[in-house]
Amino acid sequence: MVEIVKYDESYSLKVRESFQSLWLEIQKHGDVLKDTINIAVEGDRVLGVCFLLDTPSCECADKEHPGYLNMEFEAIPGEEGIEISAMLIDALIDEYQKICEANNNKRLILRTFCPASSVDYIGFLSSFGFRAQYFMYRMKKDLSGVEPMTGDGGFSFTVRGRSGREEKIEVKAIRAESDGSIADREEYFEANGSAFGIPDSKNELVYRLREQNGVQFTAKAKGKVVAAVSVWENGHGSVSTENIFCIKEYRRLGITEKLLRGVCAYLSGKGYREASLYVFGVNNYAVGLYTKLGYNIYGGTLHMLYEDDYVPELI
Repeated sequence: MVEIVKYDESYSLKVRESFQSLWLEIQKHGDVLKDTINIAVEGDRVLGVCFLLDTPSCECADKEHPGYLNMEFEAIPGEEGIEISAMLIDALIDEYQKICEANNNKRLILRTFCPASSVDYIGFLSSFGFRAQYFMYRMKKDLSGVEPMTGDGGFSFTVRGRSGREEKIEVKAIRAESDGSIADREEYFEANGSAFGIPDSKNELVYRLREQNGVQFTAKAKGKVVAAVSVWENGHGSVSTENIFCIKEYRRLGITEKLLRGVCAYLSGKGYREASLYVFGVNNYAVGLYTKLGYNIYGGTLHMLYEDDYVPELI
């Protein structure tokens, strides 16, 4: 008989054998809410694992501004895995509701992601009360025709500022140190928060840089972080180019375009064959920019949200 039980380290080896990527997150990702880790077991078999991930939005959520908890789960493949997935999702909804009860001064929403082309999976999630909110394009760029850049990833370029004068932009390639520290981290997140309203997760960045051979490309003007791109491996020969931003006062100067071109040249020089990214479907400017840079749309992903008595806007 399959049952859902709390995870502890006695299950670590079996989870690692069957669910390597989620096991690595449990071990290394600082945003995993440890009390929400559950596994599906039958005798001495581990058939599935699930947990919730905290996000920066939860820290500043109130009744008017939602905070998101991300749902992660994986079950064995096949027909048996569908039933086990349902049990894992039910367990995570229970964990989410406990967190909501303990934080009744906040509006918290449970979130997962779903390929837009997977009609059956969308229907499966909908049966639990999840609804689609945002659509994101999946885009990728063939790096085989990109002239490679040699070196450690550092480079520079100039742009014409709003005053009409040329400004030099210095780009530094930053990697996580063995202790997890990241150079210029606080400056980066100050700029990141300025661009996005709420900064990305610090734990997520450390995890990507340390565990997925990641590099953060930080662009500075007059010693100030103004733009960045983070990259990490997501498969053999493939790399993600994400967390792309430019602060407001330096937008529309061509900085993001030149920065991303340089990043792709570095990636080509390292032997990567393709780069990919996600972008909100409603962000026409970004979609146009990435298309100009040689990224092509090859799929879509939906934000699927669960919250009692909440009907999100459908896009």
